[in-house]
Amino acid sequence: MIKKSTYFLLLTTFFGLTASSQSFIGYGYDNYAGVNALILNPGTLADSRYKVNVNIFSISALGGNNMYEMDRSRLLSLKFSHLAAGSGYYKANNTADKYLYTNLDILGPSATINLTRKDALGLLTRVRVIGNEYNLGNPLFQLLGDANPNFYNTNIVNRSFQVKTAAFAEAGISYGRVLFKDDRAEIKLGITGKYVIGLAYGSLSSGPLVLNLQPGNFIANIQADVTAQYSGNLDQVGNGASLSDIVNKRSGHGLGLDIGFVYELKSSKDPNTAKLRLGLSVTDIGSVNFANSPNSQQYTITATGHNAAEFQKQNGESLSAYFTRLKAAGLVVVKAAAPSANVSLPTAIHFNVDYEIFKRLYINGDVLLNMLSTSNPVTPNYVTTFTATPRLEKKWVSIYSPVSYSVNGQLNWGAGIRLGPVFAGSGSILSSMLKNRIQSADAHVGLTIPIFQHRKTKDQPKLSDTAANGKSMTNDRDGDGVVDAKDECPDSAGPIKLIGCPDDDGDGVPNYKDKCPHVKGSPNFQGCPAPDSDSDGVNDDSDRCPLVKGVASNYGCPAIKDEYVKTVKHAADRIFFVRAKATIEMVSYGELDRVVDILQEDSTLRLRIEGYTDSEGPDAREMRLSERRARAVYNYLVFKGISPDRMEYKGYGKTKPLVPNDTPEGMALNRRTDMILMNYPKEKK
Repeated sequence: MIKKSTYFLLLTTFFGLTASSQSFIGYGYDNYAGVNALILNPGTLADSRYKVNVNIFSISALGGNNMYEMDRSRLLSLKFSHLAAGSGYYKANNTADKYLYTNLDILGPSATINLTRKDALGLLTRVRVIGNEYNLGNPLFQLLGDANPNFYNTNIVNRSFQVKTAAFAEAGISYGRVLFKDDRAEIKLGITGKYVIGLAYGSLSSGPLVLNLQPGNFIANIQADVTAQYSGNLDQVGNGASLSDIVNKRSGHGLGLDIGFVYELKSSKDPNTAKLRLGLSVTDIGSVNFANSPNSQQYTITATGHNAAEFQKQNGESLSAYFTRLKAAGLVVVKAAAPSANVSLPTAIHFNVDYEIFKRLYINGDVLLNMLSTSNPVTPNYVTTFTATPRLEKKWVSIYSPVSYSVNGQLNWGAGIRLGPVFAGSGSILSSMLKNRIQSADAHVGLTIPIFQHRKTKDQPKLSDTAANGKSMTNDRDGDGVVDAKDECPDSAGPIKLIGCPDDDGDGVPNYKDKCPHVKGSPNFQGCPAPDSDSDGVNDDSDRCPLVKGVASNYGCPAIKDEYVKTVKHAADRIFFVRAKATIEMVSYGELDRVVDILQEDSTLRLRIEGYTDSEGPDAREMRLSERRARAVYNYLVFKGISPDRMEYKGYGKTKPLVPNDTPEGMALNRRTDMILMNYPKEKK
């Protein structure tokens, strides 16, 4: 049997990963995703929920195939060390052409910074490893690993196959800007430029391949044209070279570009929240040019009578030594060299719809569309995927549950959570729990530093359209800090609180409404000075009895007889209650009856009753007790015939002591019920 096939050589010796297409599944379109949203659509950068968002470290690993499946228990326990064919993992029971896809995405220190309400900057560091395998026919696959004897002594024809993987690091700078914004909608643009360092790449592809394998790994016939390409820093793989040795000898570089747009329809209840968000972006436009190993060549294989083991890479044998041995033994014949390779970045289009169903409950729909040809022999690509993600989102927490379907036919269901600066999730954990064996898996986790925007509320809609320094955010002809779209006087500078209209006399009434624009007046009298209709020295703005001459000490109403005030004060000082209750003691009835007499003598008088306690009990209990005692006095006076419309009552608990509560005498003074005579109408609220 063939234990390691040449077509898997570069993939398994290079990185040995099986990870998927889309990164950070379900999390990236959260309104609080920050840097993780930037990598999907730079249009999200401007006017985001963050003033600053710093990514300390985050990682997403995804992968799937239809060749092998793993026991679910092995995945959940993370015990991979003793996996073996038939024990832990198994060949999948299907006859389709085989595929595999890999994606490891690591975000290093990165940040987004909102410079103004319209402009934002982003800085990115990132490392990715992406790989694909396509078009491995099932008959050929059945001869790999534990060979299926049903396929021995058969001329197997495989039309073509490809194995390709690439690793690159990138440093990027992003700029985002609000192109348009009003109360109902917003349009944003973002762009990211990236310098890309090619860490390594490898590919193996073939035209039609014919193989006849007999028991004992005896090759009766093999005919193929195979192209092997890989970066020069992989030549020593298998001969003690470490990962750092490979990375330090990076062999490629290039440039990349992301561009994205976002349209937001604002919520009618909160202009800072999007009811509907539409996003469109194109990511990873660009390529990396790699310098190839001298062994990157097109080979012709024509052999009979050999053992398959001769084509296998030996333990401790470097890639360079491996290809040298094959050529020296005549197992392969060089047809053409490939000195370099231009590997495209995994270009993709992202279309996203985010809708708020109820307050804080969202549904997100996302399409990741691969833009690269899968037949390109050296360029790995993302897999076209459709994802729907319901989520519950608040400022410091989000819970999301993505359901995704790829064009490979894989359906996954996952879950994740964001708790302040930490997030973690998987796009497949729930579906994996429902299966005994799995063919795909993924996980992501990250740590960030969130610094939120200070956003104005709906009660401050005019201020939200001005910069913190008072400068105009958009068209503002008069330069008063109020945008023309909301400025009621767009050609005359005025204060924000008057919606941009001037007020020459500073009385709070804009000139165009002010009947006396050069004399400070009252808003209640169209900007003119308030009159004094009863000539009592209290202007009508402050006079509660504007048509009856009174005194300033009584809000412009006639002075109340001094004997009435003294009698009511004396009565209030002699109202006694049963201890800790709101029951008036009978000894107080006579005093209250004198108050009744006064109110009946002068029908213009009104009475305010206020209850107070000492500090002995809990705040809530004392507040309730003071309210009940004030109401008890009120009820007694109503019982005696005083109209309820002429009285009001309120309890203040221990909040307004007359003296400190540190002595028994002081506490006694603070346990009181005050009664205040009034002869003016209630204030309008």
